[in-house]
Amino acid sequence: MSALPADLGDRAVLRRLTLADLDEIWALIELERPRLEPWMPWVDLTRTIDDQRRWLEGVVRDQGTLDGCGIFVDGRYAGGVGLRWDPFGVRGEIGYWIASAEEGRGLVTRAVRALIGVGFGDLGLHRIEIRAGVDNARSRAIPERLGFVREGIERGGERGSKGFYDLVVYSILEDEWPRSP
Repeated sequence: MSALPADLGDRAVLRRLTLADLDEIWALIELERPRLEPWMPWVDLTRTIDDQRRWLEGVVRDQGTLDGCGIFVDGRYAGGVGLRWDPFGVRGEIGYWIASAEEGRGLVTRAVRALIGVGFGDLGLHRIEIRAGVDNARSRAIPERLGFVREGIERGGERGSKGFYDLVVYSILEDEWPRSP
């Protein structure tokens, strides 16, 4: 996974998280909690800094995953991006979030593009998926911008603070990636 850290341009870097990032991650989650809770199931389960520490310790310890990556702008934590894959190395899934102050700069799109490169390149995955809430237009714009195929709706596929909601399922295959935008 030599592609990380990745320079995203615009004074931004995608890199693995470390335990030293805990306070910054926690502060941003607390700040963005009302905006994230409807979409991110983990936010409701992350109620204390100790909850966040336990998760962070797990992803730092597990060097065989890219679930714990962050976007850093001018050295400050600005959001999370992660790639998880199945044990057979066939399929991966990317998830992301960004601070409201950093929205609209293309940082998540560039970070996702970098993780796709790692997934298809370093890991040899065949398929990468992104799932986004039907009503979450900003999140859906990323796979659409990157040339993913909209496969359909996963009914009641996720739970946020307001209950279950439907997801749009997007995917891209390894042989489609070089042809995508």
